[in-house]
Amino acid sequence: MDIIFNALYKIDVAAKATQKLPHTEEQKELESYVRELLDLIVDEKSSRGYEFTSEHTEVRSLISEIIGTQYTDLSTQEGFAESIAKRLLAKEIDAEENNNLNIKLVKGIAVITLIQLSNGERRFVISKADYNEYLDAESYKRRNGFPLKKKIYKAFSAALDEENNISKILVYDTNSTFSVYWWREFLELSEIYTDDYNTEKVFAAIEGNVLNPIKQKHKADFISLWNAAVHYFRVKPEFTVEGFLDDIINTYEPFDSSLDVGSLAKKVEKQFENGKFDKHFKIVPKVITKKFKRTIQLTSQIDLNLKDGIQNIEQVIKRFQDKDGSKWVMVRSAEGYEYFKDQTELLS
Repeated sequence: MDIIFNALYKIDVAAKATQKLPHTEEQKELESYVRELLDLIVDEKSSRGYEFTSEHTEVRSLISEIIGTQYTDLSTQEGFAESIAKRLLAKEIDAEENNNLNIKLVKGIAVITLIQLSNGERRFVISKADYNEYLDAESYKRRNGFPLKKKIYKAFSAALDEENNISKILVYDTNSTFSVYWWREFLELSEIYTDDYNTEKVFAAIEGNVLNPIKQKHKADFISLWNAAVHYFRVKPEFTVEGFLDDIINTYEPFDSSLDVGSLAKKVEKQFENGKFDKHFKIVPKVITKKFKRTIQLTSQIDLNLKDGIQNIEQVIKRFQDKDGSKWVMVRSAEGYEYFKDQTELLS
């Protein structure tokens, strides 16, 4: 990664001030931190697609100015970057004063940079990394600093074509819910896909392209994974690709050892390559309630209807093979038990 232009600013809402950080030899550690942050943003899997509400909004115009002067006047570039930093400060002050946030905004550093990736792609990135108080282990004094391992940040990344036109915009937020002030008030963006749309399309893609294909050869694994996916979409407040993979796929132990769990994980990731929906969104279960149903034919006269994701399904529905070789499906049901003649001798 090559950094073509880079400007750093302290953002202090409490003091209502911005401060440009000069480029000095003593800041090598900070520059290393910024590079790590940019690497995370470039490779981030939990992002959402946005677009500018207008080509003439303030941040959009300032980005064009910075890109247009990248080879001529560094001081002019930095002047435009400072305007971006001041706008961010103003919108954070507004958000806090209007009580739109559930948490108090903390100090942070705004990174405004133009980078070129190893594949030649250029991106314009605006990010804000938060820093918090910590207790110095040696002096036992309170200090401010950036978390090195778990970086807390918001980011905007715009891919640029050869004519400096913005071809794709992604927004990132390590908060579980994307901060509205960041993308709507500060950047003046609008969502390309709604949460309702994302919920419906992503569930359909996973069910149709990842799970249904294993149904014929791996029936027990299919129903187990399908049930787990339904439960995920029912109880989780948000969807992220990494979260879904970690919770449902990567830790799954198949009944059939021939099922390649690694290939399923790759298929899940592949669903997001075409950009038809976001990788991070708030789940809206009500838009796919009808899909939380699955009918399994037990005999020509009997169907088993699964109406929702069942937690610990293996404790509710089990299979059993009698001594004579006949196969049974057992369902734990106190209510259903009353409808049928006692056949407990089958289990002896």
